[in-house]
Amino acid sequence: MKVRIQILVVALVLLVTTISTAWADTFVVVAGHSEIEFNEATGLPVQWVVCQSLCVDVKDARRATLFAPGDGYIRTLKPVSKEPYTVTVEENSAAVSVQFRAGGRLLGYRLLKDSALVELNLPPGATFELATGESFVPEPLPGFGAIYSKVNVAQVDDSGQALHEYDEEQSVHKLTASSTNWTGIRSRYWTLLVQPVGKAVSVKVEYAAENLPELQLATGSAESSHQVKLYAGPIEWQSLKQVSPELSEMLFAALWDFLRVLTFGMLILLDWLYGLVGHYGLAIVLLSLSAKILMSPLTMLADRWQADVNRIHTLLKPDLDEIKEKFKGEEAHKRTLAVYKKHDISMLYTFKSAAGFLIQIPVFIAAFDMLAENIALNEMSFLWIANLAKPDGFAHLPFILPFFGGLLNLLPFLMTGLSVLAAWLQSEDTLSPDLQRKQSLRLYLMAAAFFILFYTFPAGMVLYWTSSNLFHLLKVESGRLFKWH
Repeated sequence: MKVRIQILVVALVLLVTTISTAWADTFVVVAGHSEIEFNEATGLPVQWVVCQSLCVDVKDARRATLFAPGDGYIRTLKPVSKEPYTVTVEENSAAVSVQFRAGGRLLGYRLLKDSALVELNLPPGATFELATGESFVPEPLPGFGAIYSKVNVAQVDDSGQALHEYDEEQSVHKLTASSTNWTGIRSRYWTLLVQPVGKAVSVKVEYAAENLPELQLATGSAESSHQVKLYAGPIEWQSLKQVSPELSEMLFAALWDFLRVLTFGMLILLDWLYGLVGHYGLAIVLLSLSAKILMSPLTMLADRWQADVNRIHTLLKPDLDEIKEKFKGEEAHKRTLAVYKKHDISMLYTFKSAAGFLIQIPVFIAAFDMLAENIALNEMSFLWIANLAKPDGFAHLPFILPFFGGLLNLLPFLMTGLSVLAAWLQSEDTLSPDLQRKQSLRLYLMAAAFFILFYTFPAGMVLYWTSSNLFHLLKVESGRLFKWH
């Protein structure tokens, strides 16, 4: 009976606390990249919205909700005091400070006005927890586009970024946060990261569900207060670097160093083109053209190598076909070697064709990673495309297709049509009719593979490849016209 009474008392206390918290006054502070609504009774944020640029810039509509009432949280597990808080808000040219004082203890926030940095002062012995909510999870994309819809735990230092993805069989991870790294939660474009000031602390990572990570930091002793830094804002190059140089490692983190350098180069070129034309959709088209022009020496070399391979293939084909028809096993191998020796040709000659293709791959990878992670494309429209960061969504289908989803995306059809047309028009004088048919078939199959791969990708990426196919088609057609004349 005594145990039941104790349970009832605890339940009543929790109920009263919940009701009083729900009815407590709140106030909003806007500074830097953050717009935070605080609860006066708990001294904790109940809603946190982050902006791509400074939140006082009302023209910037691009923002994300880290958490909202009942949907994610920042909290301390140990109460500061049973006494009510006294709230003080102070502002100067550099920051807005919000301080909650009770019983000689302090829970304080300092929001810098010119960056995404928030400094947090925790009371002694407090255990700090944070969790983003459903509102922070990106809109789910079907097919291969699903890779851009995830929320993960990230840890960043000057050596790069490590992601800790959701694992249903291992829902708890242990990490260490220190003054040399940043630990927190990230989506495709936004992040909330923590860096302790002073000694390292342990971090317990759990997932309430997929895309809903929760972090708990045991911040320090019961004798002294503890400070942590928070980066709350966009995964955008300048914003990240402004707070801490190592944070820029979050961008294009999966790439090798030389590819990251090339990707940042593409990012700078896109921003320059945007400054020139004033629209990201058109800037992507011009980026594709610029890449074609800059790559033209390598493309010409690759074309020359491919022509050599085609010529050799056509030269060898009659002899090799005859050997294949009349001989088997060791005898066929000996005669094949004799044919290569007769024409003074290495059996590895086909690698020239692969090399010509491979030298173009780094630019392809750099362009696509840059466009995939570029927050500037988020919510940017172009022609019928409502958002370059999502599939173009030309029309809604009356049904949902497995893998492809419920949208009719027009750009992948245009991309594939241009590729097929170029393959149909393209002809090589160095190829026999039979080999020409086989090469065209390979190009058709490649176009089909790219259609499946890109169909659910963000429109900005597909627009780049569609433009590239258009310029390739113009090159093929101009080659045919000059050849006729």
